[in-house]
Amino acid sequence: MIRPGFLDSESRRDLIELARDGSAAHRLARRANALVLLDKGMSCQSIAEVLLLDGDTIRTWYQLYQEDGIEGLASFGHEGGSCRLTMDQQDKLKAWIAATLPRSTRAVGAWIAAECRDRRTSAGVVAGPGAAR
Repeated sequence: MIRPGFLDSESRRDLIELARDGSAAHRLARRANALVLLDKGMSCQSIAEVLLLDGDTIRTWYQLYQEDGIEGLASFGHEGGSCRLTMDQQDKLKAWIAATLPRSTRAVGAWIAAECRDRRTSAGVVAGPGAAR
């Protein structure tokens, strides 16, 4: 059980502002909102039901906030890997995209596979990391 009143007044004000900010990333605003509700005394399970999540997600957000403050809430752990294309290949890809305006990542992946002969890179573009191929 997370005890209410864990936020100081400044942190609470910052989180409320973030939760109400229409330009803030939706996921970040939801996390801020959940923490404000926790601070008011709602349980993780009650908040999870309202936000259509599970209680473990709310507890994870609380832990992220306790460890790193708002910066912890803003980290989604999906920073991605480094590019496997050379600078020349990247320049060619940019030119091709500007000229053709492809409508899908599949088209981009197919171009990379054909032009750069790198199946792993194109699969990452098409399917995303960890996706079944």
